[in-house]
Amino acid sequence: MRPMIVWFRRDLRVDDHAALYHAAATGAPIVPVFVFDTEVIDRLPSDGAVFDFQAEALRDLESAVAERGGRLIFRRGRSLDVHEELIREFQPSALFFNRDYEPSARLRDEAVEQLYRRNAVDVQTFRDHVIHEPDEVLTGEGRPYVVFTPYANAWKKLDHPAPFGRPKRFATPAGRSVGVLGAKELRRSVTIERPALKGGAQAAEQQWKQFMKHSLQQYHQGRDLPAEAGTSRMSAYLRFGCISARRLLDDASDAYRDASTEGRTAIAKYVDELIWREFYQAVLYHFPRLVSENYRREFDRMPWSRSQKTWQAWTEGKTGYPLVDAGIRELRTTGWMHNRVRMVVASFLTKDLMHDWRKGAEFFEAYLLDIDTASNNGGWQWSASTGVDPKPLRIFNPTLQAERFDPTGAYIRKFVPELRSVPDNHIHAPWTMPPAVQKEVGCAIGKDYPAPVIDHYEGSARFKAAYAEIKRGRDE
Repeated sequence: MRPMIVWFRRDLRVDDHAALYHAAATGAPIVPVFVFDTEVIDRLPSDGAVFDFQAEALRDLESAVAERGGRLIFRRGRSLDVHEELIREFQPSALFFNRDYEPSARLRDEAVEQLYRRNAVDVQTFRDHVIHEPDEVLTGEGRPYVVFTPYANAWKKLDHPAPFGRPKRFATPAGRSVGVLGAKELRRSVTIERPALKGGAQAAEQQWKQFMKHSLQQYHQGRDLPAEAGTSRMSAYLRFGCISARRLLDDASDAYRDASTEGRTAIAKYVDELIWREFYQAVLYHFPRLVSENYRREFDRMPWSRSQKTWQAWTEGKTGYPLVDAGIRELRTTGWMHNRVRMVVASFLTKDLMHDWRKGAEFFEAYLLDIDTASNNGGWQWSASTGVDPKPLRIFNPTLQAERFDPTGAYIRKFVPELRSVPDNHIHAPWTMPPAVQKEVGCAIGKDYPAPVIDHYEGSARFKAAYAEIKRGRDE
């Protein structure tokens, strides 16, 4: 019997893997393949820690495939070239893979699919990365949603697919493999010192169970507190497919049935976050130009700043605003940033410093372990007022946000050690410390910790004026 190729990409697991499940059900030999796509690797700005996270996930996957009787084969090169080799080498009867919805991935997948079909090889693709695909959640007129709430309402009305479970055992024919390649083998430098997460399906399972046990039913309260373990931290595992979105929804739905009223409120809020992820996937799918363009085209006229001084201060976590600086330093040290802090950091760059959101999005792309083009793009355009948000003029005050969500300064002190001895009443605005207090705590503003790079009210006023001018031009 001719073998089938199962192409792994953003789905690095065996459990509840749509393509593998259906391929194994046929009883045919299976060639599980992961391609280190040199075109993608060369294009990505990602820190080497991201590739090491992927390598950890691949080692986990390699073991899980072996447990099912198979062998995971690794190849390196351009995807199209690698698949030409696989066709010649294995003479497969079919190619199975799970669909990807990002613009560049769709172009790649279309080219690979055409290659197989030209060689008279069947191709089957599956829904796996999302619970509901972009074309499944549309308005009554068949158009894509561009506002979250109606999208979420339509999403919730659909029948949600159940997880597939584990695939049947299978065999893999002999074939060469380059093995798992991490940052060192891919010649990517690692600057993230203490990655916040370990890659792999086992780590994903452990993290999910901990969250389910300790935080899910308090999620609505803890999700905004960066010093607390109130979020699931599943985004990186979803990004690399170490666990499926189907599984998370299924488990959350089970918990919802047995939860208290307050617990149900928390679980519903968590499910909303899963929907936000799919909303941004759908927006980018239907509007692929958003990878590099404003959704609101009038913002093409925004006079973005070119100040190297303020850009450098932001990227180094030296803006003088503790919550902003803590977020940037957390990102550069761990490859992670709390979601509430991401919004504050992005608002500060685009609204206070008036730098182009595209620069911020690329900076995040370089460091985030959970980097997902659709979510990153959607979040940055939301923060910059250039995206699909129906109430676009939102500006976060970084000091008030810190007072509200990090009231004792625990998060700030963890990532900004210069401020560890600063009294609670000055931790969110250390420039207000009298000179005597600065001397007493050993933190001289402008020397040990920077003075604010800009006055928040002046910066936000400048953005509001530019926004109003753009809006007037659109309405005239």
